[in-house]
Amino acid sequence: MALFTKTITEAFSEYLKAKTPKQWERDEVTKYRARIHEVLDREYGVLSFFQSGSFSNGTGITQKSDVDYFTRIPLDRKTTLPASFLNSMKELLKRELWEAYDVRVSRPTVCIDFRQMVTQYEITPAFYCRTGHSEQDVFLIPGPGNSWREAAPKAHLEYVRTVDGLHGGKVKGLTRLLKAWKYENSVPISSFYLEMRAAQYGGTAGDFTYPYALLSLVRTMIDNELRSMNDPTGLVNRITPCGSEADRLSVMRSMKSALPHLLTACEKWTVNDSEASQEYQAVFGASFPTVV
Repeated sequence: MALFTKTITEAFSEYLKAKTPKQWERDEVTKYRARIHEVLDREYGVLSFFQSGSFSNGTGITQKSDVDYFTRIPLDRKTTLPASFLNSMKELLKRELWEAYDVRVSRPTVCIDFRQMVTQYEITPAFYCRTGHSEQDVFLIPGPGNSWREAAPKAHLEYVRTVDGLHGGKVKGLTRLLKAWKYENSVPISSFYLEMRAAQYGGTAGDFTYPYALLSLVRTMIDNELRSMNDPTGLVNRITPCGSEADRLSVMRSMKSALPHLLTACEKWTVNDSEASQEYQAVFGASFPTVV
């Protein structure tokens, strides 16, 4: 159903509200938690099992974002190549989870589809690597090129929440806008990368408005040729945007296609909000409200 507002500010507010997961989705994400943990614990002796990603960070997109769980496994079970461990975990879950419609590897996770309201569960195997500054644990998880890479999910969650608090929730709003663009246009970019880019922007931005923040951040990513970024927390190695060079080039094309619309919308903002909303619809789709 088309939405109509009087200003661009109201349009962003209504659009973000529409893209935020509903209470039934938040309830749904825990539905199979105990069952998955039980299967993994019986086989691996799981040391910890916690939710991460978009739902835990408050940046999920309704009926699009997956449910992410981080499972810490004893170090002596780690394989030389992550593909070996992911395949063995996939076979275990496929064998034991009779409720699942499909179980498959999608690096760095094993994806489980229960054909429920939530899209799918993504389980990331993690092995303790070291303890960094501020007593934050760093783990090894599957990465690009069949290698292990570092991750610090709890530290990154804390970082996003801290920066978001400086801007009254707008950093998470910016992240949700970027993810909405990603899903609307089937852009093969990491949601985690977008979240860290948005948080990094929020960490240096003064006045924070969505029209300018979107334009500035997308322009910066294009100018940097969508390179891997340094971890803003300083805990882990560089954060990659895509799983392959082909994906990076595809994302660059999508960003360059969106940029003129973001630029025109920013110029029209407050001058002619109706025309600005049409530009944002070219980026976010017809579900972005029309300003009348």
